[in-house]
Amino acid sequence: MRTIVQIKDVRGEFFGLGGTRELRILGQPAGASLAETKKGGQALRSLILVASLAVTLTLVAFGPAAAAPNIYGTGGLIEIPDDTLYPVGSITPAYHGIFNIGPGDEDLSFFTVGVGILPNLSVSGGVASNGDDDAVINAKYRLTPESADRPSITIGVVDAVGDLNTEDDPGFYILFAKNLTAAAEEVVGGESKPLRGYLGFGSGVLSGLFLGLDWTLTPKISAMLEYVNSDEGPLDGDSHFNGGIRIAVSNELRIDLGLIDFDDFTAGISYNVIRF
Repeated sequence: MRTIVQIKDVRGEFFGLGGTRELRILGQPAGASLAETKKGGQALRSLILVASLAVTLTLVAFGPAAAAPNIYGTGGLIEIPDDTLYPVGSITPAYHGIFNIGPGDEDLSFFTVGVGILPNLSVSGGVASNGDDDAVINAKYRLTPESADRPSITIGVVDAVGDLNTEDDPGFYILFAKNLTAAAEEVVGGESKPLRGYLGFGSGVLSGLFLGLDWTLTPKISAMLEYVNSDEGPLDGDSHFNGGIRIAVSNELRIDLGLIDFDDFTAGISYNVIRF
């Protein structure tokens, strides 16, 4: 039997304007009992719910979320980029600070703005300041999206003018990103929270290999862990690990807290609010 809903609303009773409303499951006789009608309606609602969940889970499984900026202003974790992009027409201002760096206990601040240009293209830029101001210019383009059996591939540049690099080299990179939730579940032998992995190669502030994990602990909180091989960036020291959390206060507002080399404290805030 086909399940098609026909709703007749006379004088808008549904909107509180009086009148009557008739709901009938087509394929049933006009004199069908109320129980039969309710049963058909429940079946239809269940079908719609299952279809909606399937679409939602497919998008979540393979598609990255909208970008939240890293310290340089491009979508990413703490230092490294990820494969997320700013929504087209959006503007995302952000501030990130790294405090008590190195033996001189210096502070480094980043004031950046990210812009979504095209569905696969984002740009960002701003100023890095520790007494002297240096320009930061970034761009990111996603070559291919992620699928069930292959990672997304993203190319980009961080610090395009090389002001943050000790050798004045721009940070060109290629990045591979993949949902690792199923692999994590096989390892632990049970259910896992959503987990994404990143592997990239770059130059400049991203010289050599970089790796990252982004683990969604709750709908509002994610944990980040990354490895940065480069020792040519604005931070003192050699290759290092970073860790932190990202808190989604709202759909627009993000707060980042972390440790660079598990030593220097970093904090950031970003707000995606303006569309053009």
